[in-house]
Amino acid sequence: MTKKIYNKENPHRDIGKQKFRVRKHYTCWVEYDVVADSKEEAEDAVMDHGGIERIEWQEGYHNDEPVEVYSNDYDWDDQTDRDYVKYRGPLVTKVAECIPYEDHDSIDYDDPNWTSDDYEWKKTGDEEPVKKYETKDGGIPF
Repeated sequence: MTKKIYNKENPHRDIGKQKFRVRKHYTCWVEYDVVADSKEEAEDAVMDHGGIERIEWQEGYHNDEPVEVYSNDYDWDDQTDRDYVKYRGPLVTKVAECIPYEDHDSIDYDDPNWTSDDYEWKKTGDEEPVKKYETKDGGIPF
């Protein structure tokens, strides 16, 4: 039995994208969910366009995708924050990937499916960025 493949030549624009959770420490911690091609691109998007002006959580869009914010009060400790990765884990983690819809007899590249199941992922999250992100009007991409 062979699977039918639909629209592989013209896939949905999100297929192959990955979603990363980027943690930044301020006087609170903030995690940004960013759709990007690599961890570096996700972290750069947050560094360039994220942040806190006041203690008001800032959501927005990056490449027409929502940047979702999860946050909480954070008890900052300089030594702990410098060694955060050593003691607590990475500041950027992959949380989802967009793959084509697949059932028992077909694969449809026109129907994206965001999955958080790492066994379905096609990418590791450590790939080199495909291109630097920019908006048409030069504004903030989220």
